Amino acid sequence: MLTSDEVLNLNYYKKTSYTGWINGMRFLIRREAPEEGDAFFHAWVWPGPLIFSLTDDSLKTDFTAPFTNEGKQQVVDWINAQYEDHPEKWSHEKKNLY
Repeated sequence: MLTSDEVLNLNYYKKTSYTGWINGMRFLIRREAPEEGDAFFHAWVWPGPLIFSLTDDSLKTDFTAPFTNEGKQQVVDWINAQYEDHPEKWSHEKKNLY
């Protein structure tokens, strides 16, 4: 399972995004800062093995949370829940990639 410590501190997200893999489930976490309003975390999960940009959008599920330490924990909890609640999506079987 993913922990809050593994997804690094808030300053990290001011420069780049964080990607990872949990037994067949890929994830991406990044900070988004609209011109108006507060910055927020935007996270996605999708079945591997392909990277985010090569995966069809219909296979991605996303979540947003405030850009705070509490929001970071919400993202971690959401990613873990996605992994636990949908084990059929994260199969280790070989898949046709195209």
